[in-house]
Amino acid sequence: MTVAERKILAIVAEKPYFLKDNFVLYNGDSLRVLAQLPEDSIDMIFADPPYNLSNGGFSVHAGRMVSVNKGVWDVSRGFESDYAFHYQWLEACRRVLKPEGTLWVSGTYHSIYQCGHALQSLGYHILNDISWFKPNASPNLSCRFFTA
Repeated sequence: MTVAERKILAIVAEKPYFLKDNFVLYNGDSLRVLAQLPEDSIDMIFADPPYNLSNGGFSVHAGRMVSVNKGVWDVSRGFESDYAFHYQWLEACRRVLKPEGTLWVSGTYHSIYQCGHALQSLGYHILNDISWFKPNASPNLSCRFFTA
């Protein structure tokens, strides 16, 4: 780890969730962590923002009915508020990413289009969409759409 990287670790109040060599992983409030980082200091950000799916509904897991509620942090506050949140954290990422830095965003079709619109509004260049096959996806209980 370089001297510059050690300095960054020293100024962030949050303890890293994982740290090895020059790889640091934080698990927490992204806005709070990003606010502590210097401008143009980060090579890569992988973000898995809330999908805003906690709506009191149910799904099936291992043959049992389970709640889809993840917590208050995953409840939609309406289209405009959800979009404003995505814009805010993506703007904070833009500030700390190095000019040659990259951002990976994980999402579902429930939220990724708001993220994509915010990314484009902030001047990011979307280079790729990567899809993966999820063999244990939630079942299509309503039979009104394709499973993701």
